[in-house]
Amino acid sequence: MRRLLFTLMCCFSISPSLEAMAISENEGFIPNIEKYEVLQDKIITLDETIDGDTTTDVEFDDDNDLDFKLFSEKAFAQKKSLKFDNKYINEISGELRFQGIASFEEKRGDLTTTYPFDINAVIESRFLDNKYRFFTEYAFTRDVSDLDNEFFGKFSNLYIERNFSSNHKMRIGVSRSPIGLEGSMSSFSLPFARRAQISREFADAISTGVSFIGNKGPFEYNLGGYTSTRFTQGFKDGAEFIGRVGVKPFYNQEGSYFRNLKLYTGVDIGHRGENYGVYSAAMTYKYKKFLMNFEYAFADGSNGDYFDQRKRQGFFTTVGWNFTPKLQLLARYDYFDTNLDQSNDVNHEYSIGVNYFVFKQRLKFALNYVFSNNEKTNINKSGIYFLTQFFI
Repeated sequence: MRRLLFTLMCCFSISPSLEAMAISENEGFIPNIEKYEVLQDKIITLDETIDGDTTTDVEFDDDNDLDFKLFSEKAFAQKKSLKFDNKYINEISGELRFQGIASFEEKRGDLTTTYPFDINAVIESRFLDNKYRFFTEYAFTRDVSDLDNEFFGKFSNLYIERNFSSNHKMRIGVSRSPIGLEGSMSSFSLPFARRAQISREFADAISTGVSFIGNKGPFEYNLGGYTSTRFTQGFKDGAEFIGRVGVKPFYNQEGSYFRNLKLYTGVDIGHRGENYGVYSAAMTYKYKKFLMNFEYAFADGSNGDYFDQRKRQGFFTTVGWNFTPKLQLLARYDYFDTNLDQSNDVNHEYSIGVNYFVFKQRLKFALNYVFSNNEKTNINKSGIYFLTQFFI
């Protein structure tokens, strides 16, 4: 392991120097938050990701009076970090992430109640004049009983990044596969309690590999080569290429209704016993308080958290309204054809949700209602999901 880390550091050290800090995969370079700025002032969009970029620190006035507001700000809104005044180790931070979902599902008159929850530990460090960044996230509660190596199977992230500039970086190690919109998103940043069906089936995967991530003007990209073996279980099954490119066609048109329109295209092709390919197209849109997205995906075989050789396709569209930066209302239609070689294998899902962001994703509550209908079985299913999430 020591020889491997030394080799990786040697490879990174020949890269160009850093011009600024790391970028957010979807929004470009993360600006510094001004002192005393409140986290929840920014509206949450439908394509955010927090896998690799934790929220920037927030400073607060000293207050000798211990009240709930001060306690909640320091406990939840502020990332806990140690800063060092040298070029070798610049910052070390850590936090625990919790998400619990109380679910009440009704099917054929039977009510099922569950409370699945996730507890993840995050450690992040920046070093060598902020040229490098190490990030790891360990999912203590993930069920990995079916994996050969259960310890490594619980890593959601375990990688090193080398920043080439303020807009471009290289990542090597374990991270979420950037397949589609919601497939690229951490479970802690999803707009609904569950992913859309194409994201659950085609894209809910953790991969090991090398990727290049960045943006330039209206363009953004995430391109990489990975092992097709999931959840850090080695390199035995084969290789794959995952690429996602986005563009804002009206990027330079100040005041345009479509300035925040983004178009995406993506591909995931590889081999795991057999060849497979997932091809997707998507869009996101934001104008004032209105939000919208759409994504379509076709799979000639797929390799999410498991391999499936069937031809399948689906799409979803979400619309939302931000009443305030804290309060968000969403509605979604979700269509999924589970087998294109058979008829009437379609499942429809209709969802409505309310999100309340106390400190952005760091302290969040959500309530979802989902109604689904399967054409083949003609079975209706409905569920209510209450989500609690916090980072400390």
